[in-house]
Amino acid sequence: MALRTAFFALAFAALCSFVYERAHVVKTFYANHPDRMARINAIGSYEIKFQDRIRNCEDAFLLEDKGLAILACDAGRDNWNTVMGVFQSGSMGQGELFAYNYAAGGLLDADRLRKIELVGFPADIDFHTVGFGFDKESSALFVTNHAQTGSQIEQFKLDVEALVATHVRSIKHPDLVGPNAILVLNAEELLVSNDHYFLARQSKPLAKIETYLGLPTGPVVYVNLQNGQVKTKVVARLPFPNGMQLLNDTTLAVSSTNRASILFYTVRDYQNLEYHSKVNLPYFPDNLAVAGDKLLIAGHAHLPTLAKFTESRHICNFPEKLAETPSEVQEYCRSASATSWVSEWSEAEGLKHIYAGTDYPTSSTFLRDAQRNVGIIVGLYAKGIMVFKE
Repeated sequence: MALRTAFFALAFAALCSFVYERAHVVKTFYANHPDRMARINAIGSYEIKFQDRIRNCEDAFLLEDKGLAILACDAGRDNWNTVMGVFQSGSMGQGELFAYNYAAGGLLDADRLRKIELVGFPADIDFHTVGFGFDKESSALFVTNHAQTGSQIEQFKLDVEALVATHVRSIKHPDLVGPNAILVLNAEELLVSNDHYFLARQSKPLAKIETYLGLPTGPVVYVNLQNGQVKTKVVARLPFPNGMQLLNDTTLAVSSTNRASILFYTVRDYQNLEYHSKVNLPYFPDNLAVAGDKLLIAGHAHLPTLAKFTESRHICNFPEKLAETPSEVQEYCRSASATSWVSEWSEAEGLKHIYAGTDYPTSSTFLRDAQRNVGIIVGLYAKGIMVFKE
């Protein structure tokens, strides 16, 4: 009897913990509806640039010494998104890399954005970018590719002056089930987040269960590429691991998207992480960046709105398809919006919200060049990029 009572007490405690955890998430479904969500603008004036040239730029990083923002964009995401479960047949655009020169004087805006040439990329593989990372010392660039034949990581050598990325190899491993963000430790060591264990391309129902129950099944993987081999170790599992950044030599921050939290790990070495704390957010974080002692966070305020926006892009962005749809679909495409929310966090100052709204949709990465007082936000399903000067 005592054993049964103890079992039910433990089960009840686990259930209460689960309900409490998910309640933090569920309340955003009401509070963050675009008609009700907070509108925040701590950046002042801003401009959305290059709306007619680039879209769906999920990830980006700064080369501050060059005054460049490197962007990973994929117009093909309208039809193919393995994370969100969009699998439209037919031809689609390919992922591309761009460099935005935000610092040089005397340039017309049109000349500030240049496409990075890809050299030697296999003709039999399609290219659908998600996350990427760069090692300045070796010029090694690693890009997640959610190709139709299977997800993998592409390694390039990036010539920053010539803006040419030469393909080195494709990296595959069973532990890299759904690679998302890449944290480059050096030319031969990476940390890679796999957003799901159950992939939507294999089973949409299982992927949705993993997502909405917040199951701690998404692996964060240490990858060692020495001597041309691919050796891995799963160093953490958490719900929907996404962006990653090192705050210092001993602290790793990982965004847990469907937990609406940033999780912090103590780094003993890169093969041994120890969870120590978290920060809850009023939205769902995507990628992370660092500026000084600040952790920069971008994400999505309202998941139902994001899901509908995502599932409509293969129609809304193609006039020939849109013209054949019912009037209510055409009206939705004319008026549709999705939410963005970006913040910064530091141990000294806590969480500070920078922007929340719908003028620029689906924020996924937030960057800041503090010396030049320039900020850049890119969006998972946004046309162009948001640029502001503080």
